Amino acid sequence: MYRKILIATDGSDPSMKASRYGVKLAKSLASRVTVLYVINETAISKAMASLVGRGFSEEDLRRTLKNSAEGIVAEVSKMGDAAGVCVEPLIREGDPALRILDEAGIEEVDLILMGSHGEGGISSRLIGSVAQKVLNWSETPVMVVR
Repeated sequence: MYRKILIATDGSDPSMKASRYGVKLAKSLASRVTVLYVINETAISKAMASLVGRGFSEEDLRRTLKNSAEGIVAEVSKMGDAAGVCVEPLIREGDPALRILDEAGIEEVDLILMGSHGEGGISSRLIGSVAQKVLNWSETPVMVVR
């Protein structure tokens, strides 16, 4: 049914829980996985505003964020290795919801899987704004893991 699954992660607890679920689902269906981490451009802009004058450059921030992203997608890749699931890591920059949707189309995935809350989470019963946007705009089936 789902030959290729896109797991969107930001390293938060809910997204890593969704990643574990996605790898298990992929194993049970003999699916391939693409794990996507989107470096949020808005977060970079906000962080730069607070770091101006403290000796940090935008390049330093981008390098730090990329290193963090690499570690997170590597962790999901290790989950896949342990389960015998092929996992392709992707790191992109931009608006998270739009990049998730773009990559789902480019990668021709059959399912987008993500956590209900991401970066910073929200302590309410509502799902996170990125998940909500992906649910509203996606032409590909979306599974949100709580």
